[in-house]
Amino acid sequence: MRTVQIRKVMGTAGLAGLLAVVAAAGSGCGGGESPDLVATLADYSIALSAATVPAGELTVKAVNKGTTVHEVVFVRTDLPEDKLPVVDNKVDEDQVEVVDEIEEFSAGKSRTATFDLPPGRYVLICNITAHYGLGMHTVLTVEQASATGGRRRQLPGRLREP
Repeated sequence: MRTVQIRKVMGTAGLAGLLAVVAAAGSGCGGGESPDLVATLADYSIALSAATVPAGELTVKAVNKGTTVHEVVFVRTDLPEDKLPVVDNKVDEDQVEVVDEIEEFSAGKSRTATFDLPPGRYVLICNITAHYGLGMHTVLTVEQASATGGRRRQLPGRLREP
């Protein structure tokens, strides 16, 4: 009889544990919907979960895995990603088309923002002094929704969610 009771208790505890794991896994990023694009920032790089996204509303989660403060600035341009105009170790934002940004945030933190991006080629940069010059830039292509069928093209070898 005691063995049956232990099994019942273990079964209940196991079920409770399983439910806790399922609930945590379903919570995604902070209980809201999953982002359309994840930008993982490190010292000194930006890795995107997709190279191409459809135009329109885009929810971006920026994750700072570096050891210092970072930001993500969306610059619409056809210039090569490493040839933006620089003044005093920063991209001169007056000489480029800054569409939007996720402002500075601390190491180990993340920020999520939603933007309305028209089609075009964007260079995403960290414009903290010297970070751009150290390699914190990457290209994002925003296409008409019909061109990608509403799907995001993932980069090979990159995780969708960090």
